[in-house]
Amino acid sequence: MYERFSDRAREVVDLAREEARALRHWYVESGHVLLALLVADETEVVGLLGTPAEGLRAALTTALGRGTAEPGDHLPLTGETTAVFERAPQEADRLGHRLVQPVHILLALLATAHTLPADILTEHQFAPGRVRASSTAPDSLSRDPATLSLLESLTRDPAAGALPVIGRTAEIDRVLRTLTRRDRRVPLLTGPPGVGKEAVAVGVARAVGEGRVPDALLRHRVRALDLSAVLTDPEHRARGTALIAGLLNEIKGSTGLVLYLKGALTPLRLPEGTTTPLGLLRPLLDAPGVLVFGDCGPRDYDRRDPDPGLDRLVQPVPLEEPPAADVREILRAGRAGLEEHHAVTLTDEALATAAALAHDHVPDRALPGSAFDLLDEAAALARTHAARADPPPDGPLTVTAAHVTEALATTSGIRTPAPTAQAGPPPGHDPYVWAMS
Repeated sequence: MYERFSDRAREVVDLAREEARALRHWYVESGHVLLALLVADETEVVGLLGTPAEGLRAALTTALGRGTAEPGDHLPLTGETTAVFERAPQEADRLGHRLVQPVHILLALLATAHTLPADILTEHQFAPGRVRASSTAPDSLSRDPATLSLLESLTRDPAAGALPVIGRTAEIDRVLRTLTRRDRRVPLLTGPPGVGKEAVAVGVARAVGEGRVPDALLRHRVRALDLSAVLTDPEHRARGTALIAGLLNEIKGSTGLVLYLKGALTPLRLPEGTTTPLGLLRPLLDAPGVLVFGDCGPRDYDRRDPDPGLDRLVQPVPLEEPPAADVREILRAGRAGLEEHHAVTLTDEALATAAALAHDHVPDRALPGSAFDLLDEAAALARTHAARADPPPDGPLTVTAAHVTEALATTSGIRTPAPTAQAGPPPGHDPYVWAMS
């Protein structure tokens, strides 16, 4: 749903959750979204609405009320709020914009009738045509992506909308320390798929954004770049060489930037030959002020072409599977997203079973990613069974440990009874189980 959201739009989504949490609500409704817009871009929003910010904020807060719940880490969106965020890209298309900006969220919010913001704005003598008439103005919130730099349009904030980072403190600190070194100052997160390399990048971005870093990294920002995805996008394929040249110039001229390269050693096949994202940035890595870290799989790292000049800059930061206790917490933190997507309830037993079965029977992908894959498949399987049931099940659909076991069987052919949840850390991988799976 957020693929086309700009960083400023993603910030509005995050702020809406923070507004809901501040009011002790366990959900995010449209009133929280308007409060978030007032926080993110008060001057522009007030200018478009023509309504005093303080009165609007007070009316919204009073109407929403203060709850008594203890909000969790992930607050679900109401159906009304989901509809607003789904409509925002349509508003962007209508104005001829590729990226969704805060103004498009505002337009989507105002287009949804009979909502709390609409009622309050009506009381404040708000004229809806004012926003639509002003939204094409050059100084409005809807800055056209054509005016964005390549760096802004092709990169993103890795922490925007991400789950809480559980554990990984040592690896995050190792990356931050390495970025401040004189030599070998390019940290490279290495580990199998699913082990959580991007979670470490999220932790680094949040530490930098909150200022919990050495002085050399203060007032910096982290941007994530996936060059493989950029160059395979049909929109950019015909101008790959020019795009890369422009991007490298912007990176070299930027200040306060920490660039996170996803798939830093993934081969890129360009007209000039085969290289890697890290290889493309090789001329910049010695430049003062250019801070880069990346990730790669162990196979790409082992098969990399020898490059003494690059090797003296790169510092590998290996990642192992998190401890069992952290895996359980990570699965609990990510449960809400899967439940919201599939409209199901995941039991604690399903989470424990997914972790245990993935650890024992999915050797090509690491925890916690392998457990999330099993839970995703189990939820899809449960929905398929429910759709074919006669009569259909009554009430909310629950995903159990049995669904997880069946999901493993259907995806890998392995049939095994659901294991009981273990109190301690799981045993080491059995090589015979690996060979059979």
